[in-house]
Amino acid sequence: MLSSTRWCRMRESLLRSKRQLLHNRIANVLQEQFAETIEQQPELMAHHLLQAGLTEPAIAYLQKAAQRAIQRSANTEVIGHLKQALESLHSLPKNRERAHTELELEVMLGQAMIAGRGYAAHETKEALLRAKDLIDESTAPAQKFAILYGLWACYYVGGEGGMLRAAAADFLAQAEYHDDSAALCLSHRTLGTTLVTVGDFVGGRWHLERARELYDPVNHTSFRYQYGQDIGATALCYLCWALWHLGYVEQAASVSTEAMAIAEALSHPHTLAYTICHALGMLDVCRRCTEDMQSYARVAVAVSTDHGFPFWAAGGRIFVGWAVTCQEQADRGIAMLEEGLSAWRATGARLWLPIFLALKAQAQANAGHSEAALQTIEQAIAVSNDTRERWAIAEVLRLKADLLLAIGRAKPDAIEALLVDSLEIARGQKARSWELRTACDLARLWQGQGRRGDAISLLQASYDQFTEGFETPDLASAKMLLDQLLCSGAATDQTELQRT
Repeated sequence: MLSSTRWCRMRESLLRSKRQLLHNRIANVLQEQFAETIEQQPELMAHHLLQAGLTEPAIAYLQKAAQRAIQRSANTEVIGHLKQALESLHSLPKNRERAHTELELEVMLGQAMIAGRGYAAHETKEALLRAKDLIDESTAPAQKFAILYGLWACYYVGGEGGMLRAAAADFLAQAEYHDDSAALCLSHRTLGTTLVTVGDFVGGRWHLERARELYDPVNHTSFRYQYGQDIGATALCYLCWALWHLGYVEQAASVSTEAMAIAEALSHPHTLAYTICHALGMLDVCRRCTEDMQSYARVAVAVSTDHGFPFWAAGGRIFVGWAVTCQEQADRGIAMLEEGLSAWRATGARLWLPIFLALKAQAQANAGHSEAALQTIEQAIAVSNDTRERWAIAEVLRLKADLLLAIGRAKPDAIEALLVDSLEIARGQKARSWELRTACDLARLWQGQGRRGDAISLLQASYDQFTEGFETPDLASAKMLLDQLLCSGAATDQTELQRT
């Protein structure tokens, strides 16, 4: 006589067998009579195959469903399909074929995680590290490149400065070994970005110009699905930064426009959000131009929200907040900045925090929150030292000096020392745009101390390095100050002559 437990198990087994047969029949009917349906909804076929116990073909349909979702930038769907595929795959015996499929799925998941969770999110890094562990001599170069780029991006956005240069160099070496034009383009971009991040704008520009030369707008556009965003637009984003810092402000503006033209023509949401935040948002932060920032930053937020890009949604909110503070709505803008910064950090990101915190400090100072502003600017310096992100440190130090001067909390010698540090860093980096801004502040300080000659020499030398952009606010302001110093000097000399 059967026990009740055994009877229940047998009954469940029979029911399961019947269900599997039913789902198998449905799958066969779909395949035979509704080919167009399963082409449009491969996840439907995957569901019935899984219920029928046909795991391997189900995984293939889940992968196809993920690929279709990638085309629509539906990252939540992509991640769901790939996680289900991996979970199902792990129920199969371990062999070479399973390892090959697992690598394909993990590579796809890593790229989807970059967009859907953020570059530095724990889940993103875990997926990419799992994929890296699966690399062997049979791994296709394209998969290897996607993994190496993804890991570099994790280190970059996560502020792991110690890992960054080695990861970029490894990527470039692999691209050169395989002589892959798209990978070479992107690897020069990653190394260029790495150098810009640490403040080597000359070296960064060289690699970014090389990436620009290698970009093929006809044959490389499809790689936006492999690497998350268009490889040409990303190279131009960082090239415009390098050019602006080096003092080529008009060329920077032209490259920024070129980057946006590519992004807008592609109809690829992640590239658009990425390019808005880089080529418009951050470049305008550097240029202190906020007139159009709210408008385009809100586009970045809307696109990112619609398609599930939390990282760029947070970046867009930060830019909106900064623009609001510049319109004499400091407290409202600070609240928006803080909301954006909180969301930014929630993705695991520490990238750009030095400049973002410096903006917050400026907003706090403008709202009369002096103590909070000083604490925030110190946080910006600490983060820069920790992550080795040095591209904006000259400006952060200048802003600290400006803050201390405004609230009268430091002696002139201490403020001068900060400005001299800022000036020396900018000169060492060949960051002429930051250097000019600091030179103006130091010249004003020296003017107040009666050191007009030193002020003129400093400002003239900095101004004379520029060959373009003389109508831009920074250069126009520097020229006005220089003329004022020269005129006041001429008036003083005339007075002395009259006395004698």
